[in-house]
Formats: sequence, structure tokens, C-alpha cells
Amino acid sequence: MDRPDKTYHRIAFIPGDLNGITVTKAVSNANLDLERHLNLQIYPESFPYNTDYFLEKGIKELGDEELNELKKFDAIFLGAVGDDTRIARGTMEKGILLKIRKEFNQVVNLRPVVLFDGVCSRIVDKGSRDIDMVICRENTEGLYCGGGRIENAGTDDEVGIQEMRCSYRVVKRLTEYAIEVAKSRKRFPTPRVHMIFKSNVLEHAGKIWDRVYNEFRQREDVDIRYMHFDIFLANMVDHPEYFDVVVTENLMGDGATDLGAILQGGIGMAVSGNINIDGKFPSMFEPIHGTAPDKWYGLDERGNPLPGTFDAGKVQLIRPEAALFSYAMLLEHIGEVKAGGVLKRAALTNLRHSEYKFMPLDELVERACKYVRDA
Repeated sequence: MDRPDKTYHRIAFIPGDLNGITVTKAVSNANLDLERHLNLQIYPESFPYNTDYFLEKGIKELGDEELNELKKFDAIFLGAVGDDTRIARGTMEKGILLKIRKEFNQVVNLRPVVLFDGVCSRIVDKGSRDIDMVICRENTEGLYCGGGRIENAGTDDEVGIQEMRCSYRVVKRLTEYAIEVAKSRKRFPTPRVHMIFKSNVLEHAGKIWDRVYNEFRQREDVDIRYMHFDIFLANMVDHPEYFDVVVTENLMGDGATDLGAILQGGIGMAVSGNINIDGKFPSMFEPIHGTAPDKWYGLDERGNPLPGTFDAGKVQLIRPEAALFSYAMLLEHIGEVKAGGVLKRAALTNLRHSEYKFMPLDELVERACKYVRDA
């Protein structure tokens, strides 16, 4: 949230569950060593919004009390939420992550897809110069708007209907934001923005995307292109070097960004910024690896976590780098570009180490913190 003439940053931390708690602790440790790289001091505050909190309160989503507290902050760092062995799958994600996105009007899900130099690509003959794009995923509506119904429930004629909502105002604002991102990146001589949808099939929602595309494609200061979603996915793999900044609908962006995470080295590398464009509410930043209950619990024959088999000793298997990258993204968002760069390089130093895969969590965190202290 914008605070004129502020003299410090207020950051809300929501560790969440399992992996989220672990990686947020790693970020908090690094945050202590960042002070001399900051323009303004950071005052962090942690909030216990997780599975325990929901079960104790008997709630399914954050209410006005929690949201009013969070809106006072300049930015939010979210570790990860959810524990399917203790609460219904999706409850925490809907009740915290999606609730904050909607209530704080975080229209843009900003997802860098960047293969860092020194990190191996999953694609033969593609390197860091090729895989360097940003996906601006619409974050509050699309096929995830929540509308729909069941007809003829319980009969052979039962039908599930899910609504897709695409509003002109939101798609236009999202595209304007993407253009500014492309201009700041300077990847191509003329900033390039691809609008991704499926307007040849989704004719009603597609009219909105076509309208915005046709309004912007006449501009000379930016290269606006359109591509169908399925063709875009193929080109992400075959020709990732085509892309600079991408704008797309919520569900399509969900799929494309997971593919993007693989292109950049794996889910453990991927970060997410949920951006409130106008500054009226805080933006929220998170690694996308989730709570990974399969790393904390024993599994049944189908690979599902088994209740009652939690093993805290597995904590040393957790990798903190995506969380460090996410917090670096948060720092850059609040204007602490130098500190964000230092933290990003600290995480990269870990990833480039020849023994990285075999290092325990504590060693990785200490190496990152030492880099920050010495930088």
C-alpha cells in the first residue's frame, strides 16, 4: 500500500504450513543481514494464518479482521499454505491466497520465466539468452471467477457449468501494465507483448481480448502480437526466444506458468508476484512450490500423504532458493533494488554450487546469509 513520505517499510509475513514455515524462516534469516543494503529499514511482522488457525477459529477464509490488518502493510510475503492430511484440499489456497488476491485487487500475477546463467535448461540447445520472458497472468477473473452451477444433480443428465468472466477494464489495464514491464526490460529494440487467448473458440470472452488487442496493435512504441493459447505452449518449448512479455487469462496463465517453471529449471526456481497496480492495497509475493506434503509425510501406494506420518527430520531436504528469489522480487517492488539484487545473487550462488543437490537446508541458508553479509 502506498504511504506518502514513508520512512520505513512494513512487511507482513504469512509463513503458512509445512514448506511455507521452513522457507519463510530462511527468508527472515536473510532479511536480518540485508539491513546495510537497504534505503529504508524494514519492519517485519508475522501472522499465524495457516491450517491450525483455520481449524481453531472454525473458518474457511480470512475475514474482515485479518484483511484489515494486512492492508496496513507495504507488501506481503507468503510462504505456502495447505496440509491435505488435516484440512480439505484447496481450503487454505482459496481461503488465504485467492481471498487476498481478490480483496486486495491484485489483478496481475507476475511470473518471470528466466533461466539463470549457470542453471541447466530442460530444453536442448536453449540457454539463458533464450529463456527470458515475463508472463502477466490475469489474477482475479477468467475461468477462475467462481461462477457456475450444477444442473440435474445426481441424475444421468447431470451437467457442471463453469463460467469464464473477462472484463474489458481488467484486460485493458493488464495489457497496459504488461507494456510498461516490456519497456523496462529492454529485451528487444521495440518492446514486445504477446496477448494469449483462444478467441477462435471462446467467442464471447474472446471478443474482449480481441477488442483490447485491436486497440493496442496500432501503437508504434510497442510490438503487440496475438497468439492462440495452444500454439503459444508449443512455441514456449520450441522457440522461447520469441517472447518478451506475455499477457493471458487466469486458467491459461496457470498452465503456461507451470510449463515456464520447468523451462527455467523446475518448480523450485519459480516465483510469483500478485500485484495491486494502483497501490491502494499491498502486493503479495510467494514461491510457487507449495507446501509439498509429500516431502513431510509417508505416502500410500497412490502417492497420497498419510495422516499421522509427519516427519520433521525431513526439513533438511527443503530448498530455500525460490523463497529467496520471491523475497528479492518483493524488495525490488518496494524500491529496494540493490537489496533485491544482492539476495538474488546469494540464491544463485547456491544454485551454481557443484554440490547443491546434496547440501542440507541449514548449509544453504547460511551460505546465502554469508553472501549477503559479505556483499
